[in-house]
Amino acid sequence: MTHFRTVAVAAILGLWAPAALATNGMRMTGFGALQDGMGGAGAAAAFDSSTIIVNPAGMSSLGRRFDISGTYFGATVKYSATGAATGSEMKSDKSAMPVPNLGVVLPSVLDERLTVGLGGFAVAGMGVEYGQDLFGGVTETSYTNMRVAPAASYRVTDRLSVGAAINVMYALMSYEVASGMGMVPRDTAGSVGIGATVGVMYRPFDALTLGAAYETHSWFQEFEFDIPAHTVMTPLGPADVPGGTETLDFDQPQMVTVGAAVRPFAGLLLVSDVEWIRWSETNGKNLPEFASDAQLTGGYPWNMSWEDQVVFKVGAEYAATARVRVRAGYNYGKMPLVKGAAFENVAFPAIAEHHISAGLGFDVGKATVNVAGMYSPKATLSGSNPDQGIAAYETTMSQYAFDLGVGYRF
Repeated sequence: MTHFRTVAVAAILGLWAPAALATNGMRMTGFGALQDGMGGAGAAAAFDSSTIIVNPAGMSSLGRRFDISGTYFGATVKYSATGAATGSEMKSDKSAMPVPNLGVVLPSVLDERLTVGLGGFAVAGMGVEYGQDLFGGVTETSYTNMRVAPAASYRVTDRLSVGAAINVMYALMSYEVASGMGMVPRDTAGSVGIGATVGVMYRPFDALTLGAAYETHSWFQEFEFDIPAHTVMTPLGPADVPGGTETLDFDQPQMVTVGAAVRPFAGLLLVSDVEWIRWSETNGKNLPEFASDAQLTGGYPWNMSWEDQVVFKVGAEYAATARVRVRAGYNYGKMPLVKGAAFENVAFPAIAEHHISAGLGFDVGKATVNVAGMYSPKATLSGSNPDQGIAAYETTMSQYAFDLGVGYRF
């Protein structure tokens, strides 16, 4: 019984979504119905205002537009464990909810080469809600992260553009674990974060566009939890905990994305991205980290032990008619978790690896209606951690999502 902690993910924009989302680690696979239908790829193709978060340089090719999109997500998450748990299979009761994204892009009136934009996006999140079982109590985790990003791009030449966005973030976290052993719930705490994204797009010839983007480490305020005096059970018996303010340092990682977009013939667009996410700097060994004396509040050290992740995204769009576009995509990222972090992997099962998607776009005058669907087949992770009292465990997850969005050019 040494590690009790974990946050999970559910990303939103003004509406906190309590269910695990379609993610690479705890990062959304894509943003909005159009990009989701293409497997989340978009570093070299500016589809709509979602380019603000992926590669802000893409705004230079969009003109004046507004986009709004919503995702309805569902997941089946289960675990079984022996040792500190009853051994029965448990299913997470987290419910699904819609997750909105929106953005606006405007060419500047001051300089025809300058474009500005503002977007609000669901970025990361996950959560589980298990009934009383593991360590004799409920296991509930929730982490949500929204982002508002003012951005600008500049068309250096007709073939080269650069861009940057300031990422202003707000995250909420709460968790309750091992209440049967005296652990008290950590009620919802908020934290403001800041970071930035810079990008470039280059079109060496008409049929090919290359893109690259770098998102900095995102620095967050410490999460603060007010913990009352209480008694916890230890291997040596009950122990009194004085309580106090528990502070947790939990940032989000830097990432690099490179991509290409090819138009082999009129009506067909092929896109691909490769993305590196440095989870080890924020979710690695002995992370997240307490900034306070956890002995005063009865906290146990985190040890998520995540490894860095490389994600591959591919997508295709075909203009079936003058008004209808058909899309398909695939997204793969090997899960960043390690088998030995048993409790953390049950409470934070970011194990989805394969994501298959498809979508349609319908032009209606100046507007485009986009729909998309995603399916992630069941992923499984199993292992053990005797130090946590878990002789064996298995956690599984499958996912599905539906997207609906509207883009308007004005």
